[in-house]
Amino acid sequence: MGVRAAVKDLDLSDDQAVFFVPPTEDVAKQIEIMETYIVQGVTGIAIAPSDPSALEPVMKKAVDAGIIVITLDTPPVDGSVSLAYIGTDNYAAGRAAGEEMVKLLPEGGTVGIGRGSDTALNALQRTDGFRDAVAGTGIETLEPVSDKEDAALALELANSVLLTNHDLAGAFGVYVYNGPAWATAIKEADRVDQTRLVCFDATMDIVNGIKEGVIDVTVAQREFGMGYKSVQLVYLIATNGQDAAFGEMDVVDGVIDTGVDIITQINLQEYEAQLDAQGIPHEWSTEGWAPEQDEVEQWK
Repeated sequence: MGVRAAVKDLDLSDDQAVFFVPPTEDVAKQIEIMETYIVQGVTGIAIAPSDPSALEPVMKKAVDAGIIVITLDTPPVDGSVSLAYIGTDNYAAGRAAGEEMVKLLPEGGTVGIGRGSDTALNALQRTDGFRDAVAGTGIETLEPVSDKEDAALALELANSVLLTNHDLAGAFGVYVYNGPAWATAIKEADRVDQTRLVCFDATMDIVNGIKEGVIDVTVAQREFGMGYKSVQLVYLIATNGQDAAFGEMDVVDGVIDTGVDIITQINLQEYEAQLDAQGIPHEWSTEGWAPEQDEVEQWK
C-alpha cells in the first residue's frame, strides 16, 4: 500500500513500480527475480533479503549493471552494496518487546519464541534484542522455533511448545503471523492471561487479539512508510543524484529508521487516530470497542 501511494504521489504509472514477494520464504526465488530485474534493466531495486549473505552477490551484480540497490525491512550484510536501509532498527525493536515482557512477567518464567527465519537479520536481531532485554530478570527463553515463513507450521510449533511446557509464562512472536499463531494456540490450550503474549506488527488478526485480551502487546512497525520511502528514495536518487536524495530524506549513516509503536489495549484507539491523521490506511477499526477495565488498571 505504501508503494502504491508513492507511485500515485510521484505521478508514476502503475507499471513503473513492481512489487513482488514469494508466497513463502524462498531465497532461490529472490535471486531468480533479481536476475530477471537485472536483465530487464530496471532503474532501481529495493529488496528485503531473506538471507542477506546469499543475496549479496546478485545485489552486487545489479549494482555493477548500473542499477540502484537499496534494502528495506531486512538489513543487509556489513559492507553491502546496498546504498541505504529503510526500516526498523530490529535490535532496538526486539529489545522494546523484551522490556514489555518484563513488565508482564515481574516474577519471571519461561518464554517461548516463534520466528519465520533462522537466517534473516531482522529475525536474528529482534530475537537478540528481546533476549538481551529479559536477561537477568528471572525470565528464561526457550530456543526459538522456526517455521520458515509457513503460518500453518507456526501454529503447529506454538502448540508443540505449549504442550511440552505446561507452565509457559510467555510467548514472543517475531514475524507478523507468529502473534496470531501463538494467540490461537494459547486460546486452544485455555491459557489466556496465563501465557502472556508479545508480538510484532498491527494486522487485523493481531489487533483482534489485542481487543480480545489474548495478545498483550504488539510492536507495530511502520511498513507503509518502508514501502513508500523505498520508491521515493530510488526515484530521488535516479532524478537528483544520491547526495541530494540522501539530504532530502535524512539518510543517516546509510539508514532511514522508520521507527515502531508499542500497542496495548490502553492505547489502541489512540494509535488508530494517529494512523487516520497521517492518512495511513488500515483494515481494522476500534469503533464500538473499549478496553477492558482490568486491562486499564493493569497498564496503569
